[in-house]
Amino acid sequence: MVEPLLENVLILLAVGVLAVALCRQLGLSPVLGYLATGILTGPHALGLLPDSAETRFLAELGVVLLLFTIGVEFSVSRLLALRRLVFGLGGAQIGLTALVLGGALWWWRDDVAGAGALAVGAALAMSSTAIVLKQLAEQLELAAPHGRLVVAVLLFQDLAAIGLLAALPALTEADGAALGGLSGRVLVAATTLVAMIVLGRRLLPAILHWVAATRSLELFMLTTLLLALSAALLSELVGLSPALGAFMAGMLLGETPFRHQVEADIRPFRDLMLGLFFATIGMQLDLALLASELLWLLPALFGLILVKAALVAGLAAFFGQSGEIAWRGALCLAQGGELGLLLLASALERELIPAAVGQSMLALLVLSMAAAPLLVRFNGLIAARLTGRRKSEANAAPEAQLADEGAELSGHVLICGFGDRGQNLAAVLAREGIATLALDLDPERVRQARSAGAKVAYGDCTRPGILRAAGLDRAAALAVTCRDGDRLARTLLQLQQQGDLPPVLIRTTGAEHDADLRAIGADLYPERLESSLQFTQQLLLLLGLPHSRVEAAVERVRLEHYAPLRAVFGDSGDGRGLSDGDDESGADREGPQMHAVTLQRNSPAVGKTPEQLGFASVGVELLDVRRGGIRVPGALLDTELRGGDVLVLQGPRRALEQVIARILDGP
Repeated sequence: MVEPLLENVLILLAVGVLAVALCRQLGLSPVLGYLATGILTGPHALGLLPDSAETRFLAELGVVLLLFTIGVEFSVSRLLALRRLVFGLGGAQIGLTALVLGGALWWWRDDVAGAGALAVGAALAMSSTAIVLKQLAEQLELAAPHGRLVVAVLLFQDLAAIGLLAALPALTEADGAALGGLSGRVLVAATTLVAMIVLGRRLLPAILHWVAATRSLELFMLTTLLLALSAALLSELVGLSPALGAFMAGMLLGETPFRHQVEADIRPFRDLMLGLFFATIGMQLDLALLASELLWLLPALFGLILVKAALVAGLAAFFGQSGEIAWRGALCLAQGGELGLLLLASALERELIPAAVGQSMLALLVLSMAAAPLLVRFNGLIAARLTGRRKSEANAAPEAQLADEGAELSGHVLICGFGDRGQNLAAVLAREGIATLALDLDPERVRQARSAGAKVAYGDCTRPGILRAAGLDRAAALAVTCRDGDRLARTLLQLQQQGDLPPVLIRTTGAEHDADLRAIGADLYPERLESSLQFTQQLLLLLGLPHSRVEAAVERVRLEHYAPLRAVFGDSGDGRGLSDGDDESGADREGPQMHAVTLQRNSPAVGKTPEQLGFASVGVELLDVRRGGIRVPGALLDTELRGGDVLVLQGPRRALEQVIARILDGP
């Protein structure tokens, strides 16, 4: 007989795979896919799964691991850097939004007590960290002023959710005992927190150092899980939320040098269990009730977004943000979020609110999260309309700004990309008295560099007109330092349309666009190959070879376009990092690779010539054949191959795989 828990989990995973894959195709958050999974499989739709205690336990485990990773990612330094926005704006946003929305619910529904209304208001005040931060990062807006505002508020929401989860049990008590129960829990929480901090700071680094010294990833992962779940159990034993203990443990581990490894180890378990949590929330959503209340849910959705956005925009303006920045940040925070679902589920479980109200609020949160991608995507355009700016002003052409920046420049070096390479290049050129103008897409980097006196502007070198506006026709040279292959291809397209070009130096990491780049007269700096060549040059000099001989050898390789360095032997490709190599794996490396194949006596290739095997037809070259300790160049071999021969092949990875299969297994 099949175990019910196993059957339930398998059904959830099967439907979840399809739902999350569809959300990915549509550019939506996976959270919506998990919610849809629960809705479809739950008792109110297809009825495939009961809302069982076993499934709820796995879901609660996902919440514990979520709060643990939030603690690991928690940065005290980032908190202090944004403390005014975090504690000022973030605290005001949570408090005021919870009071306004909770008060509206309390006024509207007679069957909702004050504690329940406050819990719902706090749940509605939360925003989606997963959706908002991911999309802002994709839009390159995280470092923008409104992006920093959003990060600060979300950071406080994470902290507030921890406290609210700890306070919910006290709110379930009778009104007369609620205050005493809450104060008692706060005292217990503070005592537990102090004890965990004191003991954790002394014990955790020593434990993790000992585990890391064993060099066992399995042991490290098991230790991480043990620490997270032990802290959750300790917290539950003293009457607090298990999630609170997990957060404390994560926060302590986040202060150790092992925070990134801890996060990587815990993430697969967290994502799986958290998916089950959102699926169980979806199970609670009654589709029939949703359909019957759709006429008021849609106006309520509009009202929720409008009220949250207006409150955040007003508070942001009070804290000194400009109108457009305030509204852009407000629109990004106007939807519901994962922690809101968590708080609402906890309130329902503790019967703080009636089930019908919980269903309505749950539907409202899910609908608002579905609208979140659109709000974040068009935050600039909507904010421009709300503040009365014309679209042309809101999206002020970078070309016009760049024309002002570069109008006075002539004979300068134009730098595309102001990362490490671009900044180093500009620093050396400045010491030589050569003027530069750099373009970069990170607004925070541009702001800091400009405040320090650097000649840098916000601009995308792949957009038509940007290079021309930056004075490319008057520039002495152009340096492209970005390493993104897609951006390089789009930059190449712009360069091809410019006509006469100054000298161009382009940083490359692969050979994909080399021919096209050379066709426009660009000089290439293949970073991986050049660093290998310089490393070799340094070693030859250490061996005592004459400087002139070393320079000649290095220059010869450059004149051959680094051909001797392009083909290398790949690794095992299993991702285990078994070699001491410092480059990407063979599966990830662009360009030709080499492979050595030893022929067995029964190999289909024995008795055939290289021409008969048709290596060249698929783009593979036979470099050498080693026979009995003798090396014969492949181009000179005119005899049949024998058992024991070692063939050294070179070519694209897929072509090599095809040829090797032909050699070993036959056509």
